[in-house]
Amino acid sequence: MSEAAASPSTVRSVGLKFGLYYGVFSIAYFLVIALVGANPFDNKWNWISLIFAVGIVVWAHIAFKNEGDGFMSFGQGVGIGFWLSLVSLVIGGVFTYFYSAFIDASLLEGVFEKQRLQMEQQGSPENQIEVAQEWTRKLFWYIYGVFGMFFSMLVAVVVTIFTQRKNPELLA
Repeated sequence: MSEAAASPSTVRSVGLKFGLYYGVFSIAYFLVIALVGANPFDNKWNWISLIFAVGIVVWAHIAFKNEGDGFMSFGQGVGIGFWLSLVSLVIGGVFTYFYSAFIDASLLEGVFEKQRLQMEQQGSPENQIEVAQEWTRKLFWYIYGVFGMFFSMLVAVVVTIFTQRKNPELLA
């Protein structure tokens, strides 16, 4: 009996695998912040998540190169980042939505209250505050998804600039 040769990893398979890892991390990170009484939607927590995001993309790129021919083009690196971002955003976003909708609705209310206070401090009229609150509530999850994907891809592009390793045979 002969062993089947292991097929090299694809951009999608590596992105899906590490997207799953990052999605699980996102859930755990969200829960830790929420369970200690802080609001996970507060922007100050994004920095820790950003550090981990850079680390997971680097790890995914290293794995792709190690499991393949040792090379990774810019497009492959961004592709890995795309799949990683998409999977982790879906996993983390769905969990976050259900947690904040059915377990602890006060988390999002904290976001809306902070917005209201900032607008009041700026001297915004009450009707303008009400309209802003209404639209923020309507569009929150869409904005969450779009900005989440945008910033995840931005991280992937920047990391790929430094982690790509072009195959010299293809350059000639």
